[in-house]
Amino acid sequence: MRAMPSLQKRLFCLLLAGLLLPCGLQAACLQGETKPTEETARTKGLFARVAVIGASVSAGYGLQTDLKAKVKLGDIVECLVEGEGEDGLDLGSNMLFRSPKTVGADQVDAALLHKPTLVIAVDFLFWFAYGRSGGSTQDRVERVDEALALLDRFKCPILVGDIPDMSMALKGKGPFGFPLITRNMIPPEPARVAINKHLQKWAKARPRVTIAPLSEFLETVQSGGTLKVRGNKWSGKDLDSMLQQDLLHPRPQGTLSLLILALDRLADSNDQVSDQICWDSDLALKRLLESTLEERTRYEAALKRREERRAEREKKRQDD
Repeated sequence: MRAMPSLQKRLFCLLLAGLLLPCGLQAACLQGETKPTEETARTKGLFARVAVIGASVSAGYGLQTDLKAKVKLGDIVECLVEGEGEDGLDLGSNMLFRSPKTVGADQVDAALLHKPTLVIAVDFLFWFAYGRSGGSTQDRVERVDEALALLDRFKCPILVGDIPDMSMALKGKGPFGFPLITRNMIPPEPARVAINKHLQKWAKARPRVTIAPLSEFLETVQSGGTLKVRGNKWSGKDLDSMLQQDLLHPRPQGTLSLLILALDRLADSNDQVSDQICWDSDLALKRLLESTLEERTRYEAALKRREERRAEREKKRQDD
């Protein structure tokens, strides 16, 4: 091999250094990534990519009445989680009750693409157990099994609600003045108990699954008992502030209560949770009101303009 001239040699060294420098920087960055700080680990942990799936509670049905802003369950989760993760995915739909199997499968497919670190499915099972078609206890259990098979596709932690007794909703008033559910939609008590036992057995075999005890919450407060969770206290006198007039869907305070109860159970099985949650429901509600303030202000301004135009039309009509 011929000796390289001096000038060429210097140019070659500079070129080689230029090529190697980015590699060195990249290696340094990668090395830094292998040792994340505590704050980085927190934001990239369990709540890094939350996917919410489910029915009307997850979709935030009726919350706009109180908040004057469009809010879904994932927005309220953000008010409870300390720190910031990546954007969550809100897939809850009011239409799940029409076709639970089809809509539920679509939600799961979409959530899997998000590669979630946590799936919140507090009302995902509801319409598989209730439903329009009624049926025997075995029929209802089999429908819930279809939903559980969908949830089983997730390998991340899952927070799933059990089946509460919502017969009180038969006395509620929906938008048109009558109840949103009928008696034949409600599973008989033996069927509901059987479904929840089946769910408990299914979850016990899957350590990544935590059950949010919606039935315990409602049974306790409806019977006049008091439920205490992380410094919060709920009793029967709080039902009016927690439930909408349809007695089926929660108001903002009720949604926060439901989530705090659910996340408390999640904290029992996952030590990442406790320090990442704002357990103060009053503070979380304040955050929710602050986060929706801009939209609420626009809504109220539009409402005021509408009333002013109506008053002007009425005045003009009287003058004529």
